[in-house]
Amino acid sequence: MYSLQHPQMDESFLRLDSTVDEVINLLRSIKKPNENETETKPEEAADSVTDDNFMVTVRDPGNTSNKSKDRFTFMRQVDVELAERSKARLEREKVAQKFRKLGNSDYRQGNYESAVRMYTQALENIKDSPILYINRSLSYIKLHQFKRAIIDCDFVLNKLDEKYMRAWLYRAMAYKGLDDEASYENCIKYVRKYHSKQLEFINSFLEKMSNMQ
Repeated sequence: MYSLQHPQMDESFLRLDSTVDEVINLLRSIKKPNENETETKPEEAADSVTDDNFMVTVRDPGNTSNKSKDRFTFMRQVDVELAERSKARLEREKVAQKFRKLGNSDYRQGNYESAVRMYTQALENIKDSPILYINRSLSYIKLHQFKRAIIDCDFVLNKLDEKYMRAWLYRAMAYKGLDDEASYENCIKYVRKYHSKQLEFINSFLEKMSNMQ
């Protein structure tokens, strides 16, 4: 916002002459010595005026050096913490990957409840993987736990990737299982909107899903 106190718009400059006169008079009064004052007065004044009393002071080079060292130490600590977090993340990803593979194996064998447990274990290590939520969602669908499947799909779409194709397709499957045609059609509308170049795959998926009913 433009300030009305801009120097060129402040009317105080109109009183510049009177201000100058006041300063000159003040200086003249200072030059007139008081008869009761002794010659030690200037020395007292000199003793009371130090560089530390000024707003702009000469900084101690030692302090500046210490601050630089502190800043350097802080940055090194930040780098170390970032490296440690990155390493910990990689370790968690390895653990999650193992549980995901176990879940995939259980799913292929039709052990859907065990698959859900494995995907859940994986998600306890990595909470931002769309694949884990989607795989667990499909396992819920196989168990006819459609509402839980929708919750996983919604998390992906609302928190991770609003255009994630499999989330929209599995969400559609879950609503189909609940006989919620309006929500089913809404999912199909959005998946076709976001993935217009993959309509052939989408239509093939929907056809297979219809044959499963």
